[in-house]
Amino acid sequence: MKVILKEPLVYFLLLSGLLFFVTTFFQQESDNSQEIVVDRASLLGYIQQKTKVVEQDKLIKMFDTMPDDKRADWVNAYVREEALYREAQALRLDENDPIIKGRVIQKLEFITKEYSEAILKVTNENLEQYFEKNKQDYYIEPFVTFTHVFFNREGRTKQAMLSLASEKLHELKENNVPFSQGAQYGERFLYHVNYVERTPDFIASHFGQSLSDQVFALKTVGDIWQGPFESEYGIHLIMVNRMEKGRFPSLTDVSEQVYQDVQREQIQSNLEESYKAIIDTYSVVVEDLSE
Repeated sequence: MKVILKEPLVYFLLLSGLLFFVTTFFQQESDNSQEIVVDRASLLGYIQQKTKVVEQDKLIKMFDTMPDDKRADWVNAYVREEALYREAQALRLDENDPIIKGRVIQKLEFITKEYSEAILKVTNENLEQYFEKNKQDYYIEPFVTFTHVFFNREGRTKQAMLSLASEKLHELKENNVPFSQGAQYGERFLYHVNYVERTPDFIASHFGQSLSDQVFALKTVGDIWQGPFESEYGIHLIMVNRMEKGRFPSLTDVSEQVYQDVQREQIQSNLEESYKAIIDTYSVVVEDLSE
């Protein structure tokens, strides 16, 4: 029990339960007389719940500077919700109802998640350790940007395709045809004419593995036509505009993404610890489940 009570969330939940009990006990007479009391503390708590404003000072300032008509809207909303809730309780609609039970659990999970996020503390050491442990997740794949002129193999022999491609390659070089005008030459390809920052797997999915390997093995990058290259569809003349090798980035390059990932991991870890602390306050008896 000492270990359990060291968990701050358990204190929070126990105090919340105690507050609910005391409030219910002392307001029971008022409830029976159909009286709904809207005090400052209750209304502030209600607004905080609806607006998700965590900072108490910010909440109070927002409330104190609120126009009268806006404050009246909050009062009406609070009264409406409280009246409906009490009526539902009076009709015992909350008893043995899986939907109500699910919503109550969902609300507690939300409170637990808010608490887990509130106690986040991401340090530089956390970032460095997480990055080193999960460096593979941040690997930047190689990519290439190119355009191509295509000649279909249908109705042509391989020699005819190569001869046509050789003539067209000479024409493209002779006329210094730029990247932007490559689409004016050749024949219609099944997929795209221009490929911008595409990975080896993507290129292989459109041209086949062999051509993808050849493209990424090219040493010349710039305004020059190269080829011919053969795919299962035909012959291609290619101008590679840009190529980047695969690499592992530095922590500085991906610090924002790593920070978000560390936050996500800490929230999940805090949630699991909080759930365990709550469960540990109970004695669980699993009876014989067999028929």
